[in-house]
Formats: sequence, C-alpha cells, structure tokens
Amino acid sequence: MYLSQLLIDTGGDPDRYRPGRMWLNNIYNVHRRLSMAFPMRLRRDADREFLKPYDPADFAKRQFLFRVDNDIDGNSQRAVVIIQSTVKPDWDWAFQNASHFLAAPPQVIEYNPIFKTGQELHFRILMNLSVKRNVEEVEESAFGKTKTGRILHKRVAFTWNEDTTPDDAIGDWFAGKAVAQGFCPIRTRLLNLAWVYGSKSEATGMRPRRENVFRKLKYRSALLEGILRVDDPVKFTAALKNGIGSAKSMGFGLLSVRPV
Repeated sequence: MYLSQLLIDTGGDPDRYRPGRMWLNNIYNVHRRLSMAFPMRLRRDADREFLKPYDPADFAKRQFLFRVDNDIDGNSQRAVVIIQSTVKPDWDWAFQNASHFLAAPPQVIEYNPIFKTGQELHFRILMNLSVKRNVEEVEESAFGKTKTGRILHKRVAFTWNEDTTPDDAIGDWFAGKAVAQGFCPIRTRLLNLAWVYGSKSEATGMRPRRENVFRKLKYRSALLEGILRVDDPVKFTAALKNGIGSAKSMGFGLLSVRPV
C-alpha cells in the first residue's frame, strides 16, 4: 500500500480568492480529483497534459481511502489530506491542471505495516455517523403525504438519548463496529462532531449542461482518536486496508494508527 499527504492551500484572507478551500468544501469534488491520480494507461498516454474533460471511464476503479485531516473553518492557511491507496498514485498528472490547490509537492511513502495480537496502537478515524433503520415509505402528492406500507432499509444519522453524552454514545457505537474488524478500542475520545457537505451532478438525458440537476450530499461526521488493542491481526489488517463503516468514497473510514 501507499500513504500520500497533500498539503492544501486554503488561504487565510477571506477577501481573496481561495480555490483550495472551495475545493475542500465539496467532498464529492475532492473524491473526484483524488481518483484522477489513478488513470488508465491509454488515457494518460493520449492526454499527457490532462486537457480532455473528466470521464470516470478513463480512471481505474482502484480502492483508495482518504481523510481531510484538520478543521478548515477558521483562518488557517493550510489543510492536510491523507490518502491510502493499493497502488502508487500519480499526483503530478492528477494536479497538473489544479496545482493552485497545493501548498507543497505531494508526499508519498510505501506503507505495509505488520501487527501482533495484543498490540496497542494510537488511532485516528473520521466516521460517517449513521445507522440503518427500517423506515416506512412515504409518498408526496398534490393531496399530501401518504404511507405506502412498504418498509425501506434506510441509512440515517445516528442519534442518542438526552441522558447519554455524545462521547459515550459514539464510543459505544464505534466499539460495536470494531468487534468484527479484529480490534477493541481501549479509550476513545470524540474530537469533533460536524457535518460534511457536497453536491453531485446527476444525468438529465438530453438537457444542456447548464440545466443539469445537482443532488446535495450531507453526512454526519465524528472525528475519533484514542488507543486500541489488536485482537486479530488478519482481520485488523483487512480493516486498515478496506476502511471501516459507510461512505468511504466521501472521506470516511480511513483508520490511521501508530505504535503507543
């Protein structure tokens, strides 16, 4: 595997144009740009200067995970994006027509960790804070809303009771997910509870581009840190490689660890 670090120039002056910050504010655009680091050889060889429009078919559907690793709500002039991929990315090609996003050249290292049973590790992860619920379908018409009687398995934001703190509720929720992933959280701390936004253009048949419909994206996020214990190295290594939870393509599920 490979670990990459992208230092993004978000700008600190609100009166100036800040393309890096605007890019990070739409998580779908972040995912799309990062996927450009894995082009099909035919596309890269035929378009060395990346002049053709983006087409998903031109890029290999190789798995990668990423995380915007710090808060950009303030006036910080830098943000970091961490990317873990199964193959070596080509960041020079991916950002040659968007180099103004970057505050420094991308950094890439090989990453092939080996874990032992009982090993304790510091961890950080951004989770999509959601659960699946059985929800009765509701249809809207000119006469109002009506229930169809059909039950949908829908993913909704995770909630908790008023007598439970977010730290405890989210910690228990994360511990429940960890069991099948070969590890046990010893201590979990909630660093940040927020929303992640984006928008995605949807196909509209023969309509002109200016009439495209954009679907809004919204995810509840929880940034967690703490210490975990490895119980099953094989399962844990798979979890590290594949990510944990849902919405991985939107910047969730990348588990970063280091020795205690």
